[in-house]
Amino acid sequence: MIYYISLGSNIGNRLQNLKQAKQWLAEHGTIQKQSSVFESAAWGNTRQAPFYNAVIRFQTEWRPFRLLRKLKAFETQAGRLRSEHWGPRLIDLDILLGEGMRVSASILNIPHRYVEQRVFVLLPLSEIEPELILPSGQNVKSVLKRDFLNKHLTKIAENW
Repeated sequence: MIYYISLGSNIGNRLQNLKQAKQWLAEHGTIQKQSSVFESAAWGNTRQAPFYNAVIRFQTEWRPFRLLRKLKAFETQAGRLRSEHWGPRLIDLDILLGEGMRVSASILNIPHRYVEQRVFVLLPLSEIEPELILPSGQNVKSVLKRDFLNKHLTKIAENW
């Protein structure tokens, strides 16, 4: 199964946190593509440190709910505390999209319900899959161009 996973961190050594998550993913499947790492302002709860974000195209045998359980277990093992909704995070791994799949449940939605609203997801996703069709029926680059022309993210690292 092929998934698009977002990685984010705004606590500690943010780049190292993303590298650790990428290594964990590589040990449990195949990283087919990865975006650059970008720095962005926090989303939702904006009164916190900026995030580093990236997107990975990930292939694994895990079905969606098992993948979700594994991602959350990794976040906890890596030191993530869940004390505040949209609060600071050592590491945050979200399933954005799954090739040919739709899931609608209280704990998991594929496509992710905010995938088209977050420039920190769309810009990295546009690096690896600009023509990927989103839930709106438009491709990534079109949604990015239409809605986020004036938003700026800083590229931190290309090959990480």
